[in-house]
Amino acid sequence: MIGLYAIVADAPRQAAGSRGEPLQTIQLEGFSALAGEAPPPLSVESLRAHEAAVRRIAEAVEACLPARFGAAASDTDTLRRALADRAEELRQALALVRGREQMTLRIHGPGAATAALSAKEGGAGTRYLEERRRARQLPEIDPLRRALAGLVRAERIERHSEPGLLASVYHLIDRGAAPAYARAIGEIPLEELRVAVSGPWPAWSFAPEVALP
Repeated sequence: MIGLYAIVADAPRQAAGSRGEPLQTIQLEGFSALAGEAPPPLSVESLRAHEAAVRRIAEAVEACLPARFGAAASDTDTLRRALADRAEELRQALALVRGREQMTLRIHGPGAATAALSAKEGGAGTRYLEERRRARQLPEIDPLRRALAGLVRAERIERHSEPGLLASVYHLIDRGAAPAYARAIGEIPLEELRVAVSGPWPAWSFAPEVALP
């Protein structure tokens, strides 16, 4: 069993896993996978160690797609086949994240309750389409979008239904732009909304999920 840490455009000269083990480079057409020992049991410590290893990898390369904790395959050949099936998608994702990093916004506000109520109206199909539309648009943060237009290269939105938390917004920005991004957020007046900013992070939300056998 081997654990996947990241997919990179160009492998670093040296990389270590969460337990300090040297990672092996599995080369494919146009990218490489970095893999190490089988993932340990899930715990706060093991999760933090995995994230720290991924961050070190991301800082050492120009383009990195992080793998979630627990991603594993039975052996190198199995991992290579699984990634080869998604090769074109992975190459496109690497091109998107090259020279970039992720900022995360947690949007708190009364809109969360409204979204939950509206989702209960209509049939299942209507609810699904409405939720997809709202998740794509999230008009509540249009002032943010306008102010950040010159910094944001890509956006992902995860709308929430729990009271008080409207959505999580993931922005891909150029490396080094985080201070300007944070300043811009602080200067934007948002009625009834509170925005919590974190980052920069590796591009977790812009990495395709790869099903590993």
